[in-house]
Amino acid sequence: MDPNRRAIAGVAKEIAKRISDGMVLGLGSGSTVAALIEELSPLVMAKPKKIRGVPTSTQIEMVAERNGISLIPFAGSVDLVVDGADQVDSDLNLIKGGGGALMKEKVVMSSAKEVAIVASADKFSSKLCERGAKIPVEVVPMARESAKVKLSMLGGVPEERLLPKGYPFYTENGNLIIDTMFEPLDDPRSFEIKLKAVPGVVEVGIFTQKPISVFKLNPGGSFDLLESGD
Repeated sequence: MDPNRRAIAGVAKEIAKRISDGMVLGLGSGSTVAALIEELSPLVMAKPKKIRGVPTSTQIEMVAERNGISLIPFAGSVDLVVDGADQVDSDLNLIKGGGGALMKEKVVMSSAKEVAIVASADKFSSKLCERGAKIPVEVVPMARESAKVKLSMLGGVPEERLLPKGYPFYTENGNLIIDTMFEPLDDPRSFEIKLKAVPGVVEVGIFTQKPISVFKLNPGGSFDLLESGD
């Protein structure tokens, strides 16, 4: 087992301790979450615990079904969210949305009683947007050009996300993603509000929800648990 997978397996054991019978899990998106589900499922299924999952993307829906997790529609709240992150700052604020599922991820996460994030050590920085990390901004197609102008006025360098053959990337909600580079953020929460005020913006990939637990995957196969309160 490679070190990263060994670290994910260790995190799965810790998260399994937080899961009780009847819980509803919010399942984030991305390759790390997919690997976590694969490691978590047998741990939960081995005990008399009945759990259900709310997926935030078709990708994770397929992974969850393949691993025996019963899925249900989102009904307004979940007990525990497990998800990944594209960047984590020193206050455990996040950039998410590299896979394009940021709106569903934020809706589900905002309803959760508990949030567990898993991210590799290279995703951590002192501030969001350091090292060229971009903020995904989901916009309705009509606002494709006007939103770029507004994002530029806020100091950003917007770039519409495209598929490998040059076609626009559409989210599962039928919207576009504008990946936007900004200077490192001193106040992510206030900046999130500014971005969401741009007409046509549906959601932005800055996640500032607290409390939150973040599992940091170390290169050698171990992990650290970082926690932030309200």
